[in-house]
Amino acid sequence: MAEGTVAWKSGGRELVVDRDSFLILNHGEPYSMEIETRTPVATLCVFFQSGFVESVYASLAPGAIDPEPAPARFLGRLHARDSRILPRMQAIADAGNAAGDTGKLWLDEQYLELARDLLLLNRDLGRRVRLMPARRPATREELFRRVRRGQEILHADPSQDWGLAEIARASYLSPYHFHRAFTCAFGKSPHQYRNELRLARARRLLESTRMTVTEICGAVGFESAPSFSTLYRQSFGEQPSATRKLSNSR
Repeated sequence: MAEGTVAWKSGGRELVVDRDSFLILNHGEPYSMEIETRTPVATLCVFFQSGFVESVYASLAPGAIDPEPAPARFLGRLHARDSRILPRMQAIADAGNAAGDTGKLWLDEQYLELARDLLLLNRDLGRRVRLMPARRPATREELFRRVRRGQEILHADPSQDWGLAEIARASYLSPYHFHRAFTCAFGKSPHQYRNELRLARARRLLESTRMTVTEICGAVGFESAPSFSTLYRQSFGEQPSATRKLSNSR
C-alpha cells in the first residue's frame, strides 16, 4: 500500500494490508480486494512474468553460468515492514508517479532486486518453518499455517487488546503451543510483534496527521504515554515529538 488500507481476500481469509505491510500471493491463487473508505487509497501490485522469479531463484545458487529456472513457491502471505522490500516497492511506486530520470534499465534492476529480496525472505521463512517445534515436516508446515492465522489477526487490528487465549483459539492451538510456535516462526513473541505493528502505525500517524502524541498513543492501543514514548524511542531512535517536528518541517 502506498497510501491507506485495503482488505484483501484470498483462501477464504481477509488479509488487511497497510503501508507497513505487504502481501505475497503465488501464481494461480485467487484474490480480491475491498476498499470502503473516504480517504485516498493507493496500491502498488507487482506481477512477475511466468519464469521470472524462477530464473532469479536459480541464479541464487552457485553453478552454471546461466542456470536453468528452478521452481519457486512462496510460503508466507502477509509480512510486516522490513528494511529491503517495502522501501524498494516504494521507490518503484515513486518512479511511476513522478517525472524522474530513472529509465528502463533502473526499473528493470529494481524488479530483479525485488524478486531476489522476496526469495531471500522466503528462504529465511523456510528455515524458520524447519525449526518449528514438531518432528514431522508436514506437522511443522501445518503448525506454521496455524500461527500465521494469529499473525493475520494481529495485522487486522493491532490496536485491539487481544488476549493470548483468544488468538490461540482462533489458530486452533493451546496458548502455550501457539506462543512457542509463533515466536519460533517470526522471531518475536506475539506481544512484541503487536507492539511493532502499533509503533509503525503511530509513526505513520505522526507523519501524516495533526493528532497529538497522546491521541496517537491511545489510537494505536497503548494505555501509557510514557511507556509508549520509551518504546518508540527504542524502536526508532527518537522521541515521537521529534518525528512530528521533522514531518512538519517538510
